[in-house]
Amino acid sequence: MVCSKTGLSAEQQERWSYLYHHLTEDLEIPDLSAIDEKNINKLDAELANLLKRIGDAKAKSRESLTKHLKGLLTRRFRRNAVVEAFGSSVTNLSIGTGDLDICLSFKGDTPKRVLKIISGLLHENGMDNIEMIPNARIPIVKFKDPRSGLDVDISLDNRLAIYNSRMLKSYAEERRLRQLVQMVKYWASRRGINNAFEGSLSSYAWTLLSIQHAQMVQPPLVPNRQAGGESEPMKFRGQTFDVGFNSETYTTENQQSLASLLMSFFDRFATRWDWESMVVSIRNGQPLSTKEKGWKHRGPLPLEVVTGASDRKMEHIMPIEDPFDHEHDLSRVVRAEGAMSIQNEFMRALHMLSEGKTWQSICQPVHEMTDEPDDLFHDLRTISADEIETRLDAMRTELANVEKQIDELVKEHINSKELLDLLREGLKETRNVKSDRQQILSELRPLSMKVQEMRQVRDGIDQRIAIPTKRIKQEMLRIFEKLTSEVDVFNAPSLGVEKGDFSYFFELQAMYEASLKSNEAHQEYIRLRREQDRELRAIKKSKKKEENVLKNLIETNPALEGVHLNPKTIREFNKNANLLQRSINQQYSAKHEIRREIGRLEAWQRIAARKQRNSNRNTSNRNRTPRARAPEVNINEVRQKASSGDSISLNELDALLAKGGIASIGNNEPKASQQKQRQSKKRPSRRIDIRQGRTRGRKETRK
Repeated sequence: MVCSKTGLSAEQQERWSYLYHHLTEDLEIPDLSAIDEKNINKLDAELANLLKRIGDAKAKSRESLTKHLKGLLTRRFRRNAVVEAFGSSVTNLSIGTGDLDICLSFKGDTPKRVLKIISGLLHENGMDNIEMIPNARIPIVKFKDPRSGLDVDISLDNRLAIYNSRMLKSYAEERRLRQLVQMVKYWASRRGINNAFEGSLSSYAWTLLSIQHAQMVQPPLVPNRQAGGESEPMKFRGQTFDVGFNSETYTTENQQSLASLLMSFFDRFATRWDWESMVVSIRNGQPLSTKEKGWKHRGPLPLEVVTGASDRKMEHIMPIEDPFDHEHDLSRVVRAEGAMSIQNEFMRALHMLSEGKTWQSICQPVHEMTDEPDDLFHDLRTISADEIETRLDAMRTELANVEKQIDELVKEHINSKELLDLLREGLKETRNVKSDRQQILSELRPLSMKVQEMRQVRDGIDQRIAIPTKRIKQEMLRIFEKLTSEVDVFNAPSLGVEKGDFSYFFELQAMYEASLKSNEAHQEYIRLRREQDRELRAIKKSKKKEENVLKNLIETNPALEGVHLNPKTIREFNKNANLLQRSINQQYSAKHEIRREIGRLEAWQRIAARKQRNSNRNTSNRNRTPRARAPEVNINEVRQKASSGDSISLNELDALLAKGGIASIGNNEPKASQQKQRQSKKRPSRRIDIRQGRTRGRKETRK
């Protein structure tokens, strides 16, 4: 059922329930200042526990991946590239699950080509979900590292972001601001309003909102770091930006807890911030007016768009100024649905805080979020060793098949590229020929029209005059003589006859002039025809030359038989080469995936074998029957027995043999005397003087 007041459908009312009830005035704005101190302390404790838990669990993975990508890109682009990390991994504002942002600054190539090169490198190194966005304000490659699970963005020549990260790191020196940003980003991420590519605000935008709030609380939690700092101009894309800021340590007098700061954040942006007249500006330390900034909202309101009342584009719907690029509004990516969701989430958080709800319930994920298992081998623990070996055999076979497919595809791709290069070279060779032919054809058309015109002129005159020019001239001379000769008085022509002769003469004169024009037209016609024939022969010659080029190409590579040498054919071959490259990349990804799985299975085999060995060793030690200890024997008594001829036991015989055997019978000297004799046989000790390295107490004789 569509609401008559808002125009929202039943589904939309449910989706943006808090905002809907606010628009229909069914929901009062809560007063957070009335919240009990006990609830604030409870929220503080919950936030502290959450901060400890989320931490930056993937800091080491992020650091390792950054090092790997830097090495990969540097080796490929060499001195033409500078690779540097930026974003939350640098600013210390990460919430643990944050992605990795890398900036690649390069020289001497187009962004589109660089993106293709990077994409190919990532495919070769087993990265997943590779996506190129070449037409963005900052060209970017997005992908996922399967080993760490990190999402990575590699942007091209995004140097301003590097300076932004340095300044944000300076802001993050204040512990409570750092925690505020982390909690706001945590909330926005889990509530699905933290993705610029999906039409909401970016993490960077949420960070600026948090800093603006921290600048505006009383007393300020953080300063305006762009005020009072030294200017540092930087040229970027034809513009100059001041990237200087004050990095000095700031001591705040603000004593608010994290919970109080967070509650006032939602209170400010849910109800007290006028997006139509205020621009978020941490550069200014206070909001700028949209009129002063020249960022007045243009276009329909989000409500009008989502209800279908308007389909025009919105501008400056939630204006947020970039601190360095002052003409960049971070809300330009926000779509109508995103703006509605952001406003709804502000209202929802505000009301739930006023009701004393837990922060975890406020941050309940919009979509189900499943955590990855901590144990890499969690699915292998219940599988037998034989099944693991079976899996390994199957994976190795699959790996061999994939490698074979890759080899075949690579060969086909190389052949396709060679054909493409031949066609391009052939087209280059015939380009001038075709250009000349087009020029000839362009000249031939008006020439043919002139030929037709001259023929029509000639034929038109010839149809009116049947007498040849020579005969007309002779007749004119005859009549002229007749008219100008002396007159015989007796044979003088009559006046009528003379008039007839004069009329006939003038007629002949006109016919003569027309005949001359006919002759001129005929001569021009012949000249034009000859010129036309030359042009036609030139066209035939150019076609023959083009045919020879294609013939030579076919002789070089018979696969080009029947191929037409034109740009359309080259586009088709190029498309085929790109499809082959895409297939190769897919196979490489499959190969890396299989190799990772083989490595995992082999690692589990080693772990299981080591556990089995340890288990067998412990079992063997437990099952071993302890050897009965032989009773102690008095060797002197044994010797006396043996010397007197008495019988001795096996244990006594072992003892006797161990103490010198039969020869020791009768040797009953006391131990003390034996020990004294042994001591008397010892050599005198020699102590080394550490200063000189010679024997102490002995006099050395110099030779």
